[in-house]
Amino acid sequence: MFFKISLLLALAVCAAGLAHKIWSWLTISIDKDDCQYPPGRRLAATLSELGRAVFSGRLGAMLRALVLEGFLQMRSLGHSRTAWLAHVCIFIGFTGLLLFHALGAQLTATLFSGYYPTLDPWLLLRDLLGVMVLVGVGLIIYRRLTVQGLRRITSTTDRMAIVFITVVLLSGFALQALKITSATSFESMQKEYAGLSAPRELHALRSAWAEDYGVIFAPGQTSRDAEVLALGRKLSEDNCVDCHAPAQHAFASYALAAVMRPLALTLDGLQAPQILYYVHFLSCFIGLALLPFTKFLHMVSGPLLLMTNAAVDRKTMDPAARATLRALEMDACSHCGTCTVHCSVAVTVHRIHNQDILPSEKLSALATMVRGSNGDRNHLAQIREGAYTCTNCYRCTRLCPLGINLNDLWVALKRNLYHEGFGDPYQEVAQRSQKAAEQSRSSDTVHVVSGGFQHGLKLSAQAGTFSGCYSCRQCTNACPLVFMSERPNESLDLLPHQVMYSLGLGLKKEAMGARLVWNCLTCYQCQEACPNLVQVTDILYELRYLAAKAASGLEA
Repeated sequence: MFFKISLLLALAVCAAGLAHKIWSWLTISIDKDDCQYPPGRRLAATLSELGRAVFSGRLGAMLRALVLEGFLQMRSLGHSRTAWLAHVCIFIGFTGLLLFHALGAQLTATLFSGYYPTLDPWLLLRDLLGVMVLVGVGLIIYRRLTVQGLRRITSTTDRMAIVFITVVLLSGFALQALKITSATSFESMQKEYAGLSAPRELHALRSAWAEDYGVIFAPGQTSRDAEVLALGRKLSEDNCVDCHAPAQHAFASYALAAVMRPLALTLDGLQAPQILYYVHFLSCFIGLALLPFTKFLHMVSGPLLLMTNAAVDRKTMDPAARATLRALEMDACSHCGTCTVHCSVAVTVHRIHNQDILPSEKLSALATMVRGSNGDRNHLAQIREGAYTCTNCYRCTRLCPLGINLNDLWVALKRNLYHEGFGDPYQEVAQRSQKAAEQSRSSDTVHVVSGGFQHGLKLSAQAGTFSGCYSCRQCTNACPLVFMSERPNESLDLLPHQVMYSLGLGLKKEAMGARLVWNCLTCYQCQEACPNLVQVTDILYELRYLAAKAASGLEA
């Protein structure tokens, strides 16, 4: 009764959690534009999109995505065979344990006549599946310890998930091992199924099970006499073998039982099998109850997302359904770290020391923002730094095992930051520089920096190449911005050769504030066209750096 109530309670909590998550997918707005769609509109649009996909012949593509990308994680195989093998071991192992062990009496017994958990192939299969899960967990731990990007982002939640799976598996193996050696379990079994009461027969059956199955009895309760063993094996064949395969077939549990053999009688006397029984099943029930509230939710949301991506084109999707899909993506992330390991700008964390540059941590920051916990202004500034360090290379989106469109979420993150007063820092610096330049131009006094071009402006050594400039205007003639502008002097403020000339005069603010500097495509055509090898593009880029330092309060 206790376990039945516990199971029903766990199922109720799990169902309530899933209902809460579905409601959040219909109400949370990742992008500020998504706020205009109420839950009913989102639900109707989502169901309409799915119905249109199913009845338009995309059902096969959805099922293929579910099997190949969801269950078998083929998207992971291309960039990490270790990650792929870990997932396959855990997925197949847990699925098999769920179907053939946890739901054995309800499902497997219905499909296979003569099912009994202590018979082969189920006895062997249970240990094999459990070992597969442990191998998968071991591979995950190995990757988390050896792959630098994963080690950096591994959180307490990730460690707790690994510990939880390990506890469930090891408690199951330990329980089976103790049951193999437990004399108490043997006595209970023989009373229920064999019903022997004659002392001679009980002595013989105990002797046979001690010899053949590894049960540990108290001294004097067994014998190795050939006649006694023969009688015991005959009794076992008549009463036990129909529902008991040799214990050695449970190879992992039997090996653990052999290790625990010296303590078997003591553990049996302390009722260790009963204690582990409660530990194992209660931990499973707790895991079931917490599924909607942990990273394990990706087992539900991940396949849903993959099938949706295979069925519907996001670009043509109803905006209300797209809002639901974005909210779903937030809960599909399993924090596997693939995006972070392969991120183009992850290396900058060594210099900037901002974890929000990493895609996985940036996604967590977005989740915090959309759930109404924006944090302090300093944290928002860190999030903005991470958002705008991204180069939009789309590598994270292409490699995500669950098909999350991370770049779409980064756009939403930038919009949310803008509404919080943290817009594009590039534009802010450009506006400040242009404002300073306008003030300098309108002043009666020209602020010339003393000390020469290179030293006065504190540019790098490449600025020394300016000494070869004689204003031939080849850089301006090669510039595509100048070519595309009808009135380049008005739209760009200064032309490339004029920027160089201004720098030669030490007009620092005027050069940094010119729109040419901020609109430069860094195509290097001006630099390639220069007959005296002046590093024109590099100097323009360095002017942006000086402006950024000035905007941050540092001396440029």
